[in-house]
Amino acid sequence: MSITGVPSAMEDDLAARAPQRGAAPDAPGPRPRETPPRRRRRRLVLVVVPAVLVGSAVLAAAVRSDLQVRSELRQARSSLSTTRTRLTSTLENLSAVKTSLTATTTQGETLRVALDITAWELAGARANLTTTQSSLSNADTGIVTLNTCLGGVEKALNQISVGDQSGAVGSISAVAGSCQAAQGQGGGGPVYPFDFPDPDVVRVGTTYYGYATNSATGNIQMIQSSDLSQWNVLGDAVPHLPSWARSGTTWAPGVFELGGRFLLYYAVDDAATAKQCISVAVAAQPEGPFVDGSTAPLVCQLGLGGSIDPSPFLDGAGTPYLTWKSEGANAQPPTIWSQKLSPSGTALVGTAPAMLLQPSQGWEGGIIEGPFMLLESGRYYLFYSANNWDTADYAIGVAQCQGPTGPCAKPLGQPLVGSQANLSGPGGPSLFTDSQGRLWIAFHAWLPGAVGWPHSRLLFLRQVTFGDGLPVVQS
Repeated sequence: MSITGVPSAMEDDLAARAPQRGAAPDAPGPRPRETPPRRRRRRLVLVVVPAVLVGSAVLAAAVRSDLQVRSELRQARSSLSTTRTRLTSTLENLSAVKTSLTATTTQGETLRVALDITAWELAGARANLTTTQSSLSNADTGIVTLNTCLGGVEKALNQISVGDQSGAVGSISAVAGSCQAAQGQGGGGPVYPFDFPDPDVVRVGTTYYGYATNSATGNIQMIQSSDLSQWNVLGDAVPHLPSWARSGTTWAPGVFELGGRFLLYYAVDDAATAKQCISVAVAAQPEGPFVDGSTAPLVCQLGLGGSIDPSPFLDGAGTPYLTWKSEGANAQPPTIWSQKLSPSGTALVGTAPAMLLQPSQGWEGGIIEGPFMLLESGRYYLFYSANNWDTADYAIGVAQCQGPTGPCAKPLGQPLVGSQANLSGPGGPSLFTDSQGRLWIAFHAWLPGAVGWPHSRLLFLRQVTFGDGLPVVQS
């Protein structure tokens, strides 16, 4: 740019348009007259001044534009700073909102969990309330049931005191169901609510008959059931004893069917010797009455302390046998014997019985009794009781025998059935099959905490299976 402020390009353009001194004219003609110098200088000034002004205007415009841009830039920067500040504030607010939302969500989840727990607790409280109401209702029912049982028993005792034996049997039979319910039976508990020692259960068709040691209902008490759960009292199976026997000491009956008749073997005191001996009564039907017309005992080992606990059975050929126990005397321990019966079952065959078993294991306590012979799958099993009958140590054992007269051996070194959580001192075993062919064992036992006289020995039933050639009694 020149010192005048006009760009060099403009100066060159102006110079080009001005005539050059000494240059030839474009066309012939008269020589032009030279312009006076002062006029040329004025013209040049006139030309240059607008250029300066133009340059100044351009510069001014550029300055104004630069200032405007700078101002706008400052405004943009300020606006950006404000936007950034607002954005930071917005982000902070958003973070706070997120934190609050998270807290709210957590509180919502906590409340939801608390609500679920409360609902669960409420359901439990309702269930407990229902159970409590049911228990109260059951308690009321139980009180009524117990009162019915006790009332019937008291009535029966009063009838016995005045000699009304038949009336007492009826009263006991009428409340047997109530007494059984009041006793809380079931789940492996006793199936009959009254004293029923040394039981023998037999099945005739689809009906079951139970026989046991004497009680208030007679010499040999007798009950009946169609389902092994509910039992009806039938009364005294042997209402009259033979003349040689003493009443009030009739024990441990054993019953079977032979030749179309039912024979009931039992132990009873011989009035002449005061020793326990064995007799037999006969009936045409299992509910009796059984009649004993004997003039002397069937078995009475006076030199061995007497004979008790008779139990009849049939061998594989259908021949009848009788097993029993001698009390033990004259240096011989209690012993279990076996001997063949006559076809009528009312007499023994042979001159002497065969000895099957004597106490030989510690748990037996030196006493064995209550035999029952079972033929199962061609094998003979002798079930028996051992130890003191009025203690919780009383238990049931088993021996294996080669035949109905032995010899027998004990495969176990412990009881087959001993005291358990719901029973104590089990004994007096007998076995039978139900109408479906399942094998059962019947026995008596005390209730825990109520062992020994004057408490009752109650009737229990358990199913029996076999494994590895040995019986297994189900719980």
